[in-house]
Amino acid sequence: MFIFALLVVFYTDFRGIWIPRWSINDQDKIFSVLDGKFNHIFLQVFALGESYYPSQYAPSRMRSDRWLREFLAEAHRRNIKVSAWVNTLYSWGYAPQTLNQNHPINRNRNWYVEDQYERSILDYTVNELRQIGVEGYFLAPAVPDVRQYIITIAEEIVNNYDFDGVHFDYIRYPSRRFIYDASLRSKFLRKYYVDPTAIDESTVLKERVSTWGYQDLLQTWHEFINNDLDDFVQEVAEHLKIMKPGLLISVAVKPNYRAARHQFHQDWLQWLNSGSVDFVCLMAYSRRIEEDLHDLLEVVKEPHRVTVGLGIYLLRPWEISDQVRFIHTLPYAGVVFFSYDQLKRNREYLKSLTP
Repeated sequence: MFIFALLVVFYTDFRGIWIPRWSINDQDKIFSVLDGKFNHIFLQVFALGESYYPSQYAPSRMRSDRWLREFLAEAHRRNIKVSAWVNTLYSWGYAPQTLNQNHPINRNRNWYVEDQYERSILDYTVNELRQIGVEGYFLAPAVPDVRQYIITIAEEIVNNYDFDGVHFDYIRYPSRRFIYDASLRSKFLRKYYVDPTAIDESTVLKERVSTWGYQDLLQTWHEFINNDLDDFVQEVAEHLKIMKPGLLISVAVKPNYRAARHQFHQDWLQWLNSGSVDFVCLMAYSRRIEEDLHDLLEVVKEPHRVTVGLGIYLLRPWEISDQVRFIHTLPYAGVVFFSYDQLKRNREYLKSLTP
């Protein structure tokens, strides 16, 4: 029965939309804006370490969850599936840091990623992060307490609300600069007897193992990071599936799978092909999406488990219509619009979707 349900989801025309946290005050008005054109909503209920429902484990932006229960009931009445959109490892952005003492940024400094000089990302200023293209402050997925924290948040959401799925965003490293937290280094050191910080900076190591050996060790280190995050994704997914069989696990991912793996250690192609996640949403926010989509067809086992996220904030309605038509010529599941805000301001985007 579960397999049949998945086939129904992925062999139909997937029409999704991301609804960010700052739009949830629209509540019942949201469905009027959507005008029956969408069959899946990604509703942001956890972002920047804060929940948009009353939480026992995280700072809460909402005192009541009545809005959420009513929203889910109305969506299901309209035959729309809803996934809980969770910003997984992205813990804070460029805004002045919260003073809430229950937030990890104030309570658990050792939960955050570090650079090769053991400098925490929390010690970087906003200007420094901007200069290196990092969006904000990220948790370290190799830290056992971080993993349990994320599982606990996801478990709370699934236990308390009738979501059809959980949608994990920012489940990746911020960049290759920040891959040296103590937990991850310790794991590698126990297995290979080399501190990863030495691989990137030690000429002594190169002399000892040769240039070829050094390159092999560097590759082993980066593969180790990928595999460690792979294990975490599988752990979270399996845990939630046990809690609620039939729950759809999805991830928002960088559209180029090679860049995702090499630059952010987000090996989502492995997650998809191995079955760790049910489907992915490519964040293909650009005017040129053809190359990435054709390239992916060469390596993905089941393209009907791939949805293509389109950046309607970047493109005019007729350009989005062209992209939707192009995607419909390929064996992908369908499209996801980013995001509700732009659709609300200009409903011409709706014309690109079939009724």
